[in-house]
Amino acid sequence: MAMSGVFGTLRRRWYLVLAGLLLTAGLTAGAAVLFQPSYTARGLVLLIPPVDAETATGSNPFLGLGGLDLPARVLVASYSSNAAQQDIAKRAPDAEVTVSMEESTRGPVIAVDVKDSSAKGALGLLDYVSSSIPETLQRLQSEVGAPPSTTVTSIPLTMDTEAEVDRSDSMRMIILAAGAGVGLTVLMIFVVESLGTRPALRRRGAPTEPLMPAAGSGPELEVLPLLRAAPADPRPAARTTTPGAAGGAFDD
Repeated sequence: MAMSGVFGTLRRRWYLVLAGLLLTAGLTAGAAVLFQPSYTARGLVLLIPPVDAETATGSNPFLGLGGLDLPARVLVASYSSNAAQQDIAKRAPDAEVTVSMEESTRGPVIAVDVKDSSAKGALGLLDYVSSSIPETLQRLQSEVGAPPSTTVTSIPLTMDTEAEVDRSDSMRMIILAAGAGVGLTVLMIFVVESLGTRPALRRRGAPTEPLMPAAGSGPELEVLPLLRAAPADPRPAARTTTPGAAGGAFDD
């Protein structure tokens, strides 16, 4: 369909366009109310080698970080267990908590990412999970019977003091709602336009029937076929001679 035809359809169905705009505005407003922006907070925790390793490397704990990658990954895996997830869900059922290795660094750095519906909730949950890391680390080492002098400890490396607003989910739902409103508007216009043009097409394409006079409304005319006489043969008839009884001939 040409652009002129599209604009003509929109002008004819302006009331549907207006209704579609109101519908789209209502859907987007509802999505904005139902899907509020979330808040994120992030913290980094560094694992520290045991005292014996510090002594062997000159009492500098940062020099012994190279061998702590495995304990850090074991600690991260413990937070993906059902017990840890249920404990976090009891505190904040709607929050999302991710404990992972900070791959941007080469050391045993653990990242704690929290997303919640409020800034206060996100910061509080970040503090709760980060504070549980030393206890969890101590419990894991005691379960394998590690001597106290060889236990790995942890220190907070950096913690967010203000939560950041995350509008990605809210904007995604608003865009989906707006797209649904526009799609419903186009569908309504298409259906109404199809129903409106169908009778006109039927009238234009209907075959014309011959007008026959109604019975008894007037004298009936009987059309007789015209009989055409065959043209006479212009050639003269041939004469035949029949022999007579006395040997003569008779002309017909």
